[in-house]
Amino acid sequence: MVELDIMQREIAAIFRCDLTLVISDVELKLLVDYFQVPEYLLCYLPLWVVFKDTLVWPSCERRVNFISIGNFLHAPNWDATLLLKESIWPLIRMQLPQAHLFIYGAYPSQKVTQLHNPAQGFNIGGWTENAQAALSTARVCLAPLRFGAGIKGKLIDAMLSGTPSVTTSIGVEAMMEPSAQVGDWAGAVADSAQAFADAAVQLYSDSQRWQAAQQRERRGDHGRRSGGGGRGCGSSLCHPV
Repeated sequence: MVELDIMQREIAAIFRCDLTLVISDVELKLLVDYFQVPEYLLCYLPLWVVFKDTLVWPSCERRVNFISIGNFLHAPNWDATLLLKESIWPLIRMQLPQAHLFIYGAYPSQKVTQLHNPAQGFNIGGWTENAQAALSTARVCLAPLRFGAGIKGKLIDAMLSGTPSVTTSIGVEAMMEPSAQVGDWAGAVADSAQAFADAAVQLYSDSQRWQAAQQRERRGDHGRRSGGGGRGCGSSLCHPV
């Protein structure tokens, strides 16, 4: 009932406003097709990460271990942490017994910290002052999201850090052009625990595969562009780096 009340308030707010900026094409379609919001009330203005040509990221050889990041009060992040602990990480450790996973996020409760087990390579790091600095030391970012919506901040931070990521179909939702293919993602996309673990191991162990993924990040092969649906709003929101 709480979720229903919030949804009704959000839709009512959209109808009261002259214009609502929408950064996700998936949510734009939902508003128009399901909630019957007139397109003239909506402006599709996606995020677009722009990299400076002079930007230098640490190479694959200078990075080690896996990382996952996200506020633990956000239900999708807690679910992803449990999925890593119970299903995905054991499969990765079977293939990479010396690897470690470091999970960072604000507000780690006792149920989160009790998952900390360095002997299994599963490390709960809690809050980190600089997410991009932490991501820049890791070789691969893991984001096994099973629900959620919109632009995923952890994946944007991974892009800004030059850190290839393995995520799910939910993770890349609204993060890729509709015409893009799964193979365009700067890392890998997998939905089952075994496929996710295998993709993570391959990306971690194969420097050529890793470098190709990092280059896709720099080129923005999977990135969002402005246009399509809603009122035309000019250029997209840019995050220069």
